[in-house]
Amino acid sequence: MVLGGRKESGIMHSRCVMEFTFPDGKKADAALRAVSHEGGVGNRSKTRLARKDNVLTLEIEAEDAVALRATANAFLRALQVVEGVEKEG
Repeated sequence: MVLGGRKESGIMHSRCVMEFTFPDGKKADAALRAVSHEGGVGNRSKTRLARKDNVLTLEIEAEDAVALRATANAFLRALQVVEGVEKEG
């Protein structure tokens, strides 16, 4: 996970990049489809999802740390569900 921040026009922006490694590309693609609906939480954050081989990358940019945390938590909860379904299946 990479965290960062920058000040733009007097406003602090927060950024986080997380990578999730799956056993294979098929499972990474399934996870991507399952969590792609999450999007940003509210209008204070933006997200980008990408998959390369078996790695899913989530990038979050937010106006502040609270919005960053809320968005990260939403995606992490969704990925926990995906993980739970995989274990049961």
